[in-house]
Amino acid sequence: MGIKLTNELNGVAYKVSATIDTDVTGAQSPNLRIRKAVNTLAIVPKSERISLLARKIYNVMLHYAQRQGVDQPFYRVRLRDIAGGIDFNSNNTEVIKQHLRQMVSTVVEWQSPTTGEGSRWSLSGLVSHADITMERGELMLEWSYARNIKQELLDPQRFAKISLHFQIGLKSTSGLVLYEICSRYVDNPSGLTARQSWKWWWPVLTGSPTNENSVQEYKYFKRDVLKKAINEVTRVTDIDVELIEHKTGRTIKEIQFRIQKKPQPTVAPLHGVAPVDLRVVGAAIKAGISQEKAEKFMDKYGSKAVDAAVKVLNERQTHARLEQVRQPDQFLNALLKSGNFGDRKDEKLPAIKLPDTKSARIALIEKFRARKRIEIEAIFKEMPECEQRDLLVQFENEELPEAMCRIYSQKGVSSSIIRPMFLKYLGHKMWGGTWDHPSDTELLELSLNG
Repeated sequence: MGIKLTNELNGVAYKVSATIDTDVTGAQSPNLRIRKAVNTLAIVPKSERISLLARKIYNVMLHYAQRQGVDQPFYRVRLRDIAGGIDFNSNNTEVIKQHLRQMVSTVVEWQSPTTGEGSRWSLSGLVSHADITMERGELMLEWSYARNIKQELLDPQRFAKISLHFQIGLKSTSGLVLYEICSRYVDNPSGLTARQSWKWWWPVLTGSPTNENSVQEYKYFKRDVLKKAINEVTRVTDIDVELIEHKTGRTIKEIQFRIQKKPQPTVAPLHGVAPVDLRVVGAAIKAGISQEKAEKFMDKYGSKAVDAAVKVLNERQTHARLEQVRQPDQFLNALLKSGNFGDRKDEKLPAIKLPDTKSARIALIEKFRARKRIEIEAIFKEMPECEQRDLLVQFENEELPEAMCRIYSQKGVSSSIIRPMFLKYLGHKMWGGTWDHPSDTELLELSLNG
């Protein structure tokens, strides 16, 4: 089994066996849903990590397959209805091919999040085969499901109703998986998910095989995965989620979640199923980032942050006075770690008085300079060690005041006093003396993006 890409210019490769209708029955409903069998909610990967984009693409494929019916031997749809930004020669064609390879080759256990629920245990790939063909100028996707799971996938008797509308807003693997599992229990009288060992939840929510990394301690799992997933699901979807911990002595052994449905939200109607947007990951690949790292960055920092940071990386790469970035992934990671890209972190900010025009301009200038300093530091760290040493020697000889020499000899540029001086010196070397004086256009763009 595998994936093939053919280009049939003089006629179709084979006849379409099912009507492809991109208009969705009930599409005006803001909560367009698929029925996801309970045995497919808590997927435990056995071979490799299941990425966020792969899960989203899989859900959209499942939607179209359920509409075409369980009796079909295989399922077909226009590729652009599954994923956006696709054409025959685009980077994103390779992106989606990689996801389809993952779906075919990744062996998963299908199990219900509730012990004893569901009539069977199954082992299979996410899909059995996938073909991409060019037919009359249109890329088409065909796929099929394994015999042992097909009936339950397409005509489930016990299922969760998953909103494809809310899927769009969920930006992490753990958030999407937690939302799908909690959707199973939202109408239960108790409002509680099943109670499981927290180590059971770890591969389910992270999408990583348990043998890929040693499972974290619970406190780190709670900090890095659980809290972020709960915050995202509560903020983005129509349900509130609360963590419940169960201890044996002083040690937390099991966890579960309490779910409460929110009042019906007011959202814009969906006109058909929104394809999964591959534009950002495609742009990252074009900038020299591997697909795997691009998707990990998106999972960790969000697509908006990665999109903005990739633009900075591209600006750096095209700068006439600077060498090409040798390790784009490290450069991008340094930018993202700064926390200056994408949405604000989930936190309650104190109420502040709106500044007047003059103070607002000063604040924007300082924000501009802070971002530039982050970029300068990332560039410096990416340089070869010999170039770093040369710049440090030049800084010491050309810029460092004599009164600061003692501090520099003790702490180097890690000193809170020396560091801003060094970054300013680097800025002048790389971009000239006006690098920290933004134009009105740059301030306006920063204000709008901020």
